[in-house]
Order: sequence, then structure tokens, then C-alpha cells
Amino acid sequence: MSLLLLIDGYNVLAPVAPPNRDPDGRWLQRERTQLVRRLVEHLTDVQRERTCVVFDAAGPPVGRPSEFSVEGVEVRFAVGYPEADDLLEEMIAAHSAPKSLTVVSSDRRVQAAAKRRGSAFSDSQSWLDDLLDGKIASACESRNRAGQGTGEDGSGKPSRVINDQQVEAWLREFGF
Repeated sequence: MSLLLLIDGYNVLAPVAPPNRDPDGRWLQRERTQLVRRLVEHLTDVQRERTCVVFDAAGPPVGRPSEFSVEGVEVRFAVGYPEADDLLEEMIAAHSAPKSLTVVSSDRRVQAAAKRRGSAFSDSQSWLDDLLDGKIASACESRNRAGQGTGEDGSGKPSRVINDQQVEAWLREFGF
């Protein structure tokens, strides 16, 4: 099963170290954990199994591998890459059904990579707001069911649901 959501983790978090409020220095770990918890809380089981969050890192946090899963959500640290954007671009380029993929990042370079492959993309802050408002799960479901105009639902089988763009194309084709 291919990814449905690819998330630029630190771009969504946009963490800022709290001045003099974090004596143990673990604020970044808490921010990452909070993001993953939000995903687990707001996405369906199927969506979580098709979601990957990528974080910058020269090495994974102490005691963690560079890739692991939390209740279905894949978490990857961009170990071996200059930055997470490089890994995100590679993952977008390698995706087998890019039109079914939504990339979450405000980084223009990552958005351009998504656009080149026909993937949807969303700015991080508006996407996070929608996630917390409960709008992401239903948007992902309808996008996946509609096959984003590809005629496929991600399984390789023809979709029985058509979207508004497809209807408009058929109406134009037949002169209506």
C-alpha cells in the first residue's frame, strides 16, 4: 500500500525553543511526540498506515532507530541526507501513485517536487489547523475515493466514484 500523506515534520511544527523554560533540553522531542500523537488521534487507522512524517536529523534521537512506527504512523529521520527536504523529494519521486499523495510542507522546494509529480500539497500551518479541526480525515477519505482524477483508488482497480473535474470533462466531450 502506498503513502497517502507525506509530512515535513519540523516544517509543520515550526518549533521555537522556549526561552529559559526547558531546563532539560527535551523540548524538540516533546514537539515531535505531540505531532505524532495528534496524527494518531485525528487520522483513521487506514490513514495512519499510509502516513509518513520525516524529520531532519544527522542521527536519530538516542535509543531510537532512524525509522519506526507509532500506531501505524511511520516516522523517519533523514539520516544520511543533508536535510529532510532531500529525503522528501526522493520519496515523492519514487511514489508509485503520486496523484494519490498529499505532501504537507510550506517549503517551496518540496511543494515544487510534489507539483512535478501531480501530487497535492498543502501549507503546513493551514493543514495542521484543518487536522486539529477534524477536517483532514474526511478530506483524505474523499480524495482517496475519488482517485484524484486518475480513475484509480490506489488499488489499481477502476474507481466507481468520479469527481467534479471528470464530470466537467465528460460534459465538454459530449458538448453539454
